[in-house]
Amino acid sequence: MKKKINFFFEKISLILIIFLPIALLVGGGVSTAFEITITIFFLIISINNKDFTWIFNKYFILLLILWSSLIINIFFSQDSSLSFTRNFFFFKNIIFIFALIYFFNKKENLDLIFSIYLIILLVVSFDIIFEFTNKKNIFGFSSTDPTRIASFLKNELKIAHFMLGFLFITIGYFLEKKTQENKVKKFIIYLLFAFFFISILLTGERANSLKGIFILLMFIIFLRYQIIKFKKITMFFFLILTMALYSQSINIKHRFDIYFNSIKKNNIMEAFKETQHGAHYYTAIKIFNAYPITGVGNKNFRNECSKIEYENFDYKKTKERCSTHPHQVYLEFLSEHGLLGTIIIISVIFYILFESIKIYSKNKNSIHLASILFIISQLLPIIPSGSFFTNWNATIFWFNFSILVFFNNKNFKKAI
Repeated sequence: MKKKINFFFEKISLILIIFLPIALLVGGGVSTAFEITITIFFLIISINNKDFTWIFNKYFILLLILWSSLIINIFFSQDSSLSFTRNFFFFKNIIFIFALIYFFNKKENLDLIFSIYLIILLVVSFDIIFEFTNKKNIFGFSSTDPTRIASFLKNELKIAHFMLGFLFITIGYFLEKKTQENKVKKFIIYLLFAFFFISILLTGERANSLKGIFILLMFIIFLRYQIIKFKKITMFFFLILTMALYSQSINIKHRFDIYFNSIKKNNIMEAFKETQHGAHYYTAIKIFNAYPITGVGNKNFRNECSKIEYENFDYKKTKERCSTHPHQVYLEFLSEHGLLGTIIIISVIFYILFESIKIYSKNKNSIHLASILFIISQLLPIIPSGSFFTNWNATIFWFNFSILVFFNNKNFKKAI
């Protein structure tokens, strides 16, 4: 009976993992429902198998320390009702990581998961290019910003972030399937890689385009030689492709030239003060100065930022300084979690990240490298970012993090 129950929950969970990217395209609520269901089913499977060894895993314990800092943050929040749900239920992300690892440990699951992801990426990339050409996507949706592409996300202008979240791990997986032994397959993978990367650049998302370029360059540099034999030529090709798209696309050129032209007229700092991000960053820094130890509490930036003491007319967009978050991950940590929370969050994530880098240097696995680079790209300083704790962003982040932890743990290396 237990085997039948496990079989049922495993199959449903696998289907949910396979279609998780589609859930993200539908909306954050749907993807969160998928994540919670996968987590609950994994717990049921663990109970049936009487196997909770994963709770003694050192990475699970480290992430519990991170979660503990979020629980403490609730008590110091300006409005604990805002922080409570986000902080308390962060625990689901930790279990989600180990639920994914459970399914990653079966090679047949991985083949199916990443084959479907490749198809989804292909469809989304085609839709991005279709919308770029026709001003509407294949379903007739139009972006609220004519200089940016929304694709299937409609009013949410973050489709490039979605692409980054799944592109490199998917390509990395197929590079590990001995494609280097088949020149035709190898060529197809490289061709798809270029096609997907072009679609990211065409979205008009400055921050995610820069992150994409960073990941790509690091991916090419650190990927083992047998997979990419002509690294310098490959890198040169992608740089020329990026420059060609920039020079030929009016929308892309317009998006970046806004900053370039401001910098030409003023110095970098003065140019930054003219942007809305400048107003967000300034406000976050002032909030951190006011609450340096504990911050104002997770999800509380949106309320605190409206106070008159954070108004500064040296920043052109000071009247637009308020948002749901400061649009930079470290400023989000510092303003909402203070030094105490920031040190704990960063220490846990970077400790696991540094272990991953050491393990990759020995094993040289492409999908492992892809997950490492995605996590690093989300933690780059200065560059604007989405909220670290928003469910939609968190699902993509912790999905990549689960791959990273998968390779860090010696017990989870049989499948790939």
